[in-house]
Formats: sequence, C-alpha cells, structure tokens
Amino acid sequence: MGIRVGFKRATFVVLDKDGKATSSVFVVEGKANKGGTKEATISGISPESVKVYASNVAYYVSAKGTGDVKAEISILDVPEEMTEAVLGRKKHIDGFTLIGERTEAPYVAALLESEDAAGQPVLFALLKGKMSAGDVSLKTSEDKPAEPDDEKLTMECIANNDGETIAYGIGSEVATKLKAYAFPPVAPPAG
Repeated sequence: MGIRVGFKRATFVVLDKDGKATSSVFVVEGKANKGGTKEATISGISPESVKVYASNVAYYVSAKGTGDVKAEISILDVPEEMTEAVLGRKKHIDGFTLIGERTEAPYVAALLESEDAAGQPVLFALLKGKMSAGDVSLKTSEDKPAEPDDEKLTMECIANNDGETIAYGIGSEVATKLKAYAFPPVAPPAG
C-alpha cells in the first residue's frame, strides 16, 4: 500500500436496501462548517490465521477472507446533518435530535483519500458497514485558548453484494473507477 501522506478527504454515502448509493452524500474535506478529517485507522484487513495439524506437525494454514474489519475515523466538527444521516438519528419537528429505541443506523459506504509520496491519490473504500459514534463529554473552559476536540466515528464493516469488504487503489484513473465501484448508482427504472 506504500507511503501515504496526510488524510485529505472522507466521503460517506448512505446506501439503500439494495446496496446502491442514495442522494445522502457527505464530503468531509476541511471546508468551513463541513468538518475536517484528522485520522483514520482500518483494522481487521487480514484474517486470523489458523494452523491445522496433521502427523504431529503444522500441516496447513487457513487464512482466507478478512478479519473483523473496522474503521475508526476522527473528524473535527462533524456536520450535524451527516451525524443524523449516518447514525440513523431523527430530527424532531421542533428542531432537536432524538436517539432512542427506534434509532437504527443505515448501511453506508466510505471513501478515505490520501496521497502517496509522488502526489498521486491513494484511496481506501469501506464498501458497506454501519457507523456508531464515540462518547459525548463536556468539560469546563480553562484560562487558555480552547482547542476543539475531534469526534470519533466507528464503522463496523461487512461484505457488499459482491462479497468484498475493502477496495483500495493508487492513481487518478483508478480513483475514478474505485469511486464508481464503492458508490454504485441506482439503476434507472426500466421502461
């Protein structure tokens, strides 16, 4: 996967029941009041290896697929509209947000963008998963300039309809194709 420099952008798309991209798209790239990416860690990319023994020796190693794929993504100033959409929270008619027994996060796809040492785009797509938020904490102001805390979103990933969990690629040409695969469009109605 080579050298990665920075964390340029993250795009989140809510998926419909068929795993197709909806119009709920959120791009976090450091623009005012739209949030900025801080850090992302993807774990569980490789499966846990299991040795199979025969004739008193390790005879075979079983290591197929992925492990428990999870991404922890830190974002500064997550837009409220995105939080509600990717976490399944509902806005009350009076303007406040509700979280309760009917709250259910939808499936989403995420695209995390960086660059390699030569300035070529490096993309990691998490093809299907559900997101959850970290804890909420409030603390007093102190006698020094305040520095805002980032928010952590965790994405528990599963395989998409093709049986794939993660896609990654390097270069502008690959980036365009990877985005189309990660966020499959809804097919127009036949007729």
